[in-house]
Amino acid sequence: MKKYVSTITLMLAWIIGSSFNTVKEGDLTKEDRKYVISYLKQSQKELFSRIKDLSVEQWTFKATDTTWSPAEICEHIFKAESSIISRADAMDTTTWSPRGEDYVQEKVQFIIDFLQNRERKFNAPERLQPENQFSTPKAFLSEFKQKRGESIDYVNEVEKPLKGYYKDFGPLGEISGYHWLVFISAHTQRHIKQLDEVLENPDFPI
Repeated sequence: MKKYVSTITLMLAWIIGSSFNTVKEGDLTKEDRKYVISYLKQSQKELFSRIKDLSVEQWTFKATDTTWSPAEICEHIFKAESSIISRADAMDTTTWSPRGEDYVQEKVQFIIDFLQNRERKFNAPERLQPENQFSTPKAFLSEFKQKRGESIDYVNEVEKPLKGYYKDFGPLGEISGYHWLVFISAHTQRHIKQLDEVLENPDFPI
């Protein structure tokens, strides 16, 4: 009898526990979080490898009066991070319109491909324009590492069903809060390409 009761108790505990662990429609799965966090770490590593050894002269080099220096590019990436996280977090005030996983993943790849294409140029909003916030690469690296850490914490901890809310965003079409999280690293990589253009300029200080 005791064995029977114990078995029932274990079954009930398993059922109750399973109900709490079930991923609801629109929720980020463990795989979603793992992918976004891995991408955040990868793009941070790529960015840091480009700038960690730059001198102040190299950091502030501008190929022309109308192009950004490495310092300005990095400041824009830094400013955009909080803005993108805010967009993702606010998606639960938009339209609830869950899509199939095929659509979700196709849109992920579309966002990455779209942002990697540097032939398409865009003007950054005024609030995301650089203002000489970071005088040295060291100052930027310290602040950005903390900022990116906060983004990773957000991805780990957010409980909103970000994959279920969609809103139109210009050339990207309808995207979800999850897609905004992917956008962070894709945007970083877009500007890493811009940074490479500066570093490869024949007049770049050696």
